[in-house]
Amino acid sequence: MAEKILQIVTNNPDIYWSPEMPYGVVFTEGSPMDVLDKTEELLQHGWRLLSAPLPPNVPIMRGPYRSLVIGESESKFDKDGIIAIEKARDRYLIERQKNCAEPQEDFALIDRQMLQRALRDISILNSIS
Repeated sequence: MAEKILQIVTNNPDIYWSPEMPYGVVFTEGSPMDVLDKTEELLQHGWRLLSAPLPPNVPIMRGPYRSLVIGESESKFDKDGIIAIEKARDRYLIERQKNCAEPQEDFALIDRQMLQRALRDISILNSIS
């Protein structure tokens, strides 16, 4: 069985490709909404959403960074992923009207840790399937 190709779509400057990074990184300038937009675009071109588009709580949702994991797909469109992104976009619009945090190292670190957990969970799921 061939190993699936994963990509990270992020606006977090602490997440970048290096020789030690086993995944591709699609860096997107802007807000978490821009990350959702770029991810949705990729989901329409042979990728599928592997991580949750919403962070686990509202304070992090108001933070300035978001990183999502997508994987190579056999189908052209990820309909379920696109629907999840659209629902996340609606929720972000509601929550981000309230006081959003300015970029800070803490938010970048939290986003990076959530990304690491998502990648770990995906790895575990792939190993048992």
